[in-house]
Formats: sequence, structure tokens, C-alpha cells
Amino acid sequence: MPTIVFASPKGGVGKSTAAVLLATEFASHGGSVTMIDADPNRPLTQWANRPGKPPKLSVIATTTEESIIDTIEKAALQTTFVIVDLEGTASMMAGLRHESRGFGYHSRPRFPS
Repeated sequence: MPTIVFASPKGGVGKSTAAVLLATEFASHGGSVTMIDADPNRPLTQWANRPGKPPKLSVIATTTEESIIDTIEKAALQTTFVIVDLEGTASMMAGLRHESRGFGYHSRPRFPS
């Protein structure tokens, strides 16, 4: 299933906010969504513990740098969408690890010409 990773080497650029907005939109249209909260501050987990989380949306907060790819792959087998929110400083390392496992990684979005 589609996996969307929000990554930037800089913190505070809106990765977590964008991840929550996209995930809730997918869930509100009937998609099952797993969000992986790989930020040590756990902003997605804090959000998910508040009232109003869609029932088809779950958050995993127990992943490490070593296990994140396995966590993504397992989640992709169970839900329609997987959305990953990375810590700012971890973004480049996870992208390289993700690429080494055969997944594409683009530090900048590619838009059609």
C-alpha cells in the first residue's frame, strides 16, 4: 500500500501537522491509515490521545531507527495508507536506509512539467 514519509532535515517545518491533516483526510474518506510517529517528541501520539481521532486511523509510536523499515512494511500489509513522520535530524538517515532497501526516496517533491 502507499507509504508517505514526511521528512526534512529541519525541525518545526510542519511535518507532523501535514501528516495529521493527510491521514485524517484519507480516514474520513474510508481509507484505513497507520501513522508511524518516529519523532522522539511524539507529536502524532499526543494528537491521537485527544478526542476526535478517526476510528480507521492508528498511530504506532514504538519504532526505532533500526526497526522503522520493518514497521513500515508490516503496517503496509495491514492498512490502505502508511504515513511516517520523521524527526528532523533523522530524516536524511532514514531516507538513505529506505533507499537501500529498494524504495525510492526524494528529498524534494517532483512535480510534472
